[in-house]
Amino acid sequence: MGGIEMKIRISWNRKCILCLLPSLAGIAAFFAAPYVRVLYYSLIDNQFRRNFAGLSNYIQTWRNEYFQLALRNSLMLMVLAVPALMVLALLVSLGLSYGVGRLRALRTAFVLPMVIPTASAALVWQVFFSGWDNVLPVYLLFIWKNIGICVVLMTAAFACIDRGIFEAARMDGASAWPLYTKIVIPMALPAVLFSALLSIVNSFRVFKEAYLYYGGTNYPPNHAYTLQYYMNNNFLKLDYQSLSAGAVMTSVLVFLIVMGGLALQRRVDP
Repeated sequence: MGGIEMKIRISWNRKCILCLLPSLAGIAAFFAAPYVRVLYYSLIDNQFRRNFAGLSNYIQTWRNEYFQLALRNSLMLMVLAVPALMVLALLVSLGLSYGVGRLRALRTAFVLPMVIPTASAALVWQVFFSGWDNVLPVYLLFIWKNIGICVVLMTAAFACIDRGIFEAARMDGASAWPLYTKIVIPMALPAVLFSALLSIVNSFRVFKEAYLYYGGTNYPPNHAYTLQYYMNNNFLKLDYQSLSAGAVMTSVLVFLIVMGGLALQRRVDP
């Protein structure tokens, strides 16, 4: 009997592996292999001579004033826009989950930015923010485009909290503020941290929003020049070495941030 169970278990594991093969093949073909090629280009002096250059491309890219500008702007976007996005998404999610019925009827409004084309939103932004000589419109467009997925994730986490906990807390005399800050938000903290990590990753991908808002120019104002702009411009100039070195350093930075966030999420996961 034990042999039959082992045979069934192995057969089930093989079926799972077979189901994962198409996805793993796609990851290998469209993510792993291109990344290895980018890593290769970052270590050679030229795509024609292909002499080993060591870390010289990384050193030159790190010292490049435009890369430093792009890195600084991307980090500022992460530090300023992401926390604002998370606070706003948290308040909206609490309102949708525990607010009045009229507010719950607005759930669709927070999902619409996910399906509206960025080009259409950029045209509206150009009308409302014409004459603004700062990066705030780009930050607001980023928040508007990403608040939907954060609200969905947090609302789903709040919906999984047992309502009996609220009844027990109210019987103990807990008011609304301690109820939400001491019970609701800590129980949903893993989902909040996951939403924050997703928003951080999306903040490093900001390009289309600024590109369309500033009229399709490859050189926007300095305050809106992000890492994606730097990589796009080096691609247009066929400077694959600077592009590859910048892409590798950006991916390493994002990887370290995500790993740190996942470690923190595991610690707070109840």
